[in-house]
Amino acid sequence: MKKNKLSLRETIMLLFLVVLLIEPFWRPLMATIQGEDATSGSSPAGESIVCTVGVSVQPALDNLDLMKEESLALLPENGWMMEPVEMTVSEGTTCLEVLQWACQEAKIPVVTSGDPPFVESIGGLNNGDGGDVSGWTYTLNGEQLMVSAAIQTVQEGDELVFSFACTWE
Repeated sequence: MKKNKLSLRETIMLLFLVVLLIEPFWRPLMATIQGEDATSGSSPAGESIVCTVGVSVQPALDNLDLMKEESLALLPENGWMMEPVEMTVSEGTTCLEVLQWACQEAKIPVVTSGDPPFVESIGGLNNGDGGDVSGWTYTLNGEQLMVSAAIQTVQEGDELVFSFACTWE
């Protein structure tokens, strides 16, 4: 009797398929083992804190003449792509993580790039859509910070707002 032996390619494909099939079950299990909340990614190990986060497009509404035509439809009339919401996170959570988790819950896509990562796009509104110097910036408790949102952490009661700036005046 002749034995069938899997080729290396067939073995790799089989392993890939197995990983795809078990991934939905594996991720929550690994998050639990690592002490993370599988839905938000936050770690319960640190003390929980509450902060607020919102996404404003008011600066773009104030500069409609600078906006690309195709981006105008992305601007809600009330100036908020995501009105401020309370988030419960762990101490040490970064501003970017808070944004990403809140937007994930609101089903608003966030695109980042770089190292440390910076926000390229929120809700389809991209850096550059309001002119050459336009892009996403953020304030923490009303103060515009010049440190990456991927580095800056939030504290209890912080108010975080990401805004689409068209000018730096």
